[in-house]
Amino acid sequence: MSIYVKMKKMKVWVALLSLLTLLPTVGSVASVVKRIDVKAVLHKDGTAAIEERWLINLDKSDAKTEWYVIHRNIDGIIENLTVEGYVPGHSGLVPFETLNKWDVDASRKEKAGKCGLANKGQEVCWGFGDWGEHEYVVRYNLTNLVKSYDTNDGFNHCFVDMDCTVEQARIVITAADGIQLSEANTRRWAFGYEGNIVFEGNSIVATPKGPIGKGKRMIVMLEFDKDMFQPASAADESWESRKQRALNGSDFLKDNAEDEGMGFWEWVFCGFAFLFAIIVYFCMDLVVDLLLSLLWLLLCAAWWVVSLAPLRKWHKRKKLGIVKGNYFRDVKKDWTLVKNKMVIDDLSYFYGMSDQNVIGALLLKLMAKGDVTIVREEYKEKEREMLKIVHPLKKMDQNAKGDDRLACHVLMLLTLASGDDLVLQPDEFDNWCRQKRNKTDIQNFLKALEGKPDDEYTKQNAAHLYGLKAFLQDFTLLNERGTMEVGLWDQYLVYAEFFGLADQVRKDMETICPEYLKLSNITKSLDESISVNSGDVIYMFSDSIYTATTTAVERMAERSTSSSGFSSHSSIGGGGGFSGGGGGGGR
Repeated sequence: MSIYVKMKKMKVWVALLSLLTLLPTVGSVASVVKRIDVKAVLHKDGTAAIEERWLINLDKSDAKTEWYVIHRNIDGIIENLTVEGYVPGHSGLVPFETLNKWDVDASRKEKAGKCGLANKGQEVCWGFGDWGEHEYVVRYNLTNLVKSYDTNDGFNHCFVDMDCTVEQARIVITAADGIQLSEANTRRWAFGYEGNIVFEGNSIVATPKGPIGKGKRMIVMLEFDKDMFQPASAADESWESRKQRALNGSDFLKDNAEDEGMGFWEWVFCGFAFLFAIIVYFCMDLVVDLLLSLLWLLLCAAWWVVSLAPLRKWHKRKKLGIVKGNYFRDVKKDWTLVKNKMVIDDLSYFYGMSDQNVIGALLLKLMAKGDVTIVREEYKEKEREMLKIVHPLKKMDQNAKGDDRLACHVLMLLTLASGDDLVLQPDEFDNWCRQKRNKTDIQNFLKALEGKPDDEYTKQNAAHLYGLKAFLQDFTLLNERGTMEVGLWDQYLVYAEFFGLADQVRKDMETICPEYLKLSNITKSLDESISVNSGDVIYMFSDSIYTATTTAVERMAERSTSSSGFSSHSSIGGGGGFSGGGGGGGR
């Protein structure tokens, strides 16, 4: 082969390689969306008033005549479409003519200055007018965006999905009709892009970190507390199912899976802990008791030597007149359980009063008034004690004060959690507390349980309060039969629960005055067969109420993981089951 032929073939290869290197450049001159800003205003009935501002660079090589945006899988309709934008021969944004029927096959000149809906009302279309960089403002209402689900209201909607590059994008979602979106009532997720979704005031703003290439989407899923909206459309699936479809394949679930996994050293630690537990189990009586006793003595000695706190508590008690054998037989009208709890906390040597005791005392107050009783019903093939709401309360009594107000908090929570039958089944209260829409009621209740030490109140009541406790402890020795008053003895039971003496005092009352059991609403609400153990039943209820409410608040505070809806970042994967964009661009 001659050198000339070789040189000729080499030139051909060089030319082909040159063409290949130019292919990306040719593709880059296609039409691009320079910027799209989407604003969606949500109305009470679930309709969204949407405004889209487009800045599009239309390349002549595309040979296209219109721009279109698809809305698929929507249960509502697109209505009140208007477009403003570029029209050849005019300056600024010119209102377009909205056609009743859109002809996809019309010419570019025929479509200029016009807009309409195509493909059975699922596609928003408008004419280019001419090539170059132009701005368009598209407005329309999308009905039934927010739908009603079993536990929440919400939507999972694709707002941006183009067949070309989108260089800048922004989605702002807010609400009308007096609805305020906030971290407390709205959970948020974003899919299909890398970027953020955050609260800015009362608005939720989604922005990608960079351009959105062809095939990428901006999907937003929002979950609202019930009663914020009154959607005109109800979904035919549960919200949990809808949410799970969107979260599948997302970074949110991956993040959670990573958080839940254990590393090598964590497994080693668990192994040693397991072996230690076995050793402790077999040596429980000999080793553990000895170690605990020694530890307790050391701690007590250190406490006395270093802080002298018990000595100071003893001196303060003596100064307040708290003396053994100094009985007090009354319950003062100005007493409240929370203030008395603060007194006990302030004067206790090592630990104070538990909130469970306060809740148990409140339950007995409700029983004394006949608002709540205990019933036995079958649950999962076993007979169980359950709380029955006799006088339901769905809103707080604003006139109630002191213990009556705190009891109203308890009664309202029990009413709302008990359902239509007003019987609080096992786990029903816990499940109710898990629902995010009940967060405010739970927080208000726990806040009502809080208190601050009041030195003057302590000075006036500490001796009497501890005197009542001593009186209840020695109830049988003092033989109070002759002073039996149902109302006063009911208050004795309330404070017996408060002091943790419920079992003993109830047995004492049964011994001294058996007829009391037939006269009191409290004891009548307890079946005779469980009267001996009713203190355990009350504590069981109070402990479950306290545990469920505090756990719910802690769970809400810890919702920093993405799948809970409090994440500020988006997920490239996930978002399945969305409504809205199924593609769009120029054609």
